[in-house]
Amino acid sequence: MNVKYPDRSYVFPLAFAMTVSMWAVAYFCRLPAVMAPSWLVLALMLAMVALWGWITGMRSGGGWFAGTMVGAVSAVLNMLILGSLLASADNGGLVPSALWWVPGSVLVISLISGGFAAVGARIESSDAVTGWTALFSKVAVATTFLLVVAGGLVTSNEAGLAVVDWPNTFGSNMFLFPLARMTGGIYYEHAHRLFGALVGLTTVALAVRLWRRDNRTWLKRLGGVAVVLVILQGILGGLRVTGGFTLSTSEADMAPSLTLALVHGVLGQVFLGVLVAIAVVTSKLWLDGPEPEQRPYFKDDRTFQRWLVGIMVVQLVLGAAQRHLSALLIVHISLAAIVVLLAIMVGVRAWGLYRGTRPVEQLGKLLVILTSVQVFLGIAALGVTGGLATVGAPTTLEITVTTTHQATGAVLLALSVALLFWTQRVSVGAEEVSSSKDRKLGSSGNP
Repeated sequence: MNVKYPDRSYVFPLAFAMTVSMWAVAYFCRLPAVMAPSWLVLALMLAMVALWGWITGMRSGGGWFAGTMVGAVSAVLNMLILGSLLASADNGGLVPSALWWVPGSVLVISLISGGFAAVGARIESSDAVTGWTALFSKVAVATTFLLVVAGGLVTSNEAGLAVVDWPNTFGSNMFLFPLARMTGGIYYEHAHRLFGALVGLTTVALAVRLWRRDNRTWLKRLGGVAVVLVILQGILGGLRVTGGFTLSTSEADMAPSLTLALVHGVLGQVFLGVLVAIAVVTSKLWLDGPEPEQRPYFKDDRTFQRWLVGIMVVQLVLGAAQRHLSALLIVHISLAAIVVLLAIMVGVRAWGLYRGTRPVEQLGKLLVILTSVQVFLGIAALGVTGGLATVGAPTTLEITVTTTHQATGAVLLALSVALLFWTQRVSVGAEEVSSSKDRKLGSSGNP
């Protein structure tokens, strides 16, 4: 199948997907505890280019030209980190090789992506040319989750103040800070900032796409809310370090705030929940699925799920207070018992009462399983930290357990939000039968 789409609606979703994959590989391979050799990092990043080039050819129907465009856009997005590779470790300026590295990287990535797209175009795919906005929103969720994990590693490694200034990095432009100087805590904090920039760019691009291509006014506004939240999140992250707006690089001029660190951490996970909601309502199944069914237990489920989302947010606040301030541990543990009972009840109801209803049944199963896992992670985190905020040099075990516990909490919140929206989508109360056709909350434009 070889279908042409003049608006090239697939370019940005696939380009961002390619970029995020490359960044994720580079980030985890260059963690101080991993430090994979440079040749392996480069090989894995180019493998991501090949993979998404192949997917572009298979799903877009555009062949080599589509892959070349996606690769070129991805290469431009990668300029956000290319400056770190080309900056001189001595004075922060660009090394002479930048003159050929920049166009050379665009050319190489475009050619690899285009070549594999030509191969992928030969394969028939039932998913071809559908759901590009849905893909874009999922990419935004994945990027934000990576940012949450990176933020968790910053906190676990006590690296939140490893870089003393903001928005610059030790006086250098954030995007031109040399990779050679990104060691130890500086790597964790600076990489977190770069991921934040990518999340901000992804969110703005997604919001613009929603405003241009979706007819649902409330969804366009939700995209606008996401943009406001990501901007606020970036400012909070900076003020957490400096305490005020300043370009000074002197520690004496800074007033770091643990309170802002707490707010920054919690807001990041709330922001993830907003993007999950957008991903749910832009999915193909949401838009093209069957009409809602009348379910006598729907109102109870909706109430329980709303309570679960609300209590989980409160629990995130308490968890952040414990991680940053060593405060409210007993309250955090006590509320955890309520969250666990409510989450398992909600999950079991979704699993049992919505059998055969996608994806409510599957989300219910995941909620039950991950809640059980989170209980053990919470006990493990308490064991390795002794109930205290990290002080000094944390061990690898402590970093791994506490960060995994935090990340799993974010996933549980995301699952709860998704389950709430999907239950609303597939169900209708007895008194709402006449309006069941409106359950999709509006019709979408060109996806």
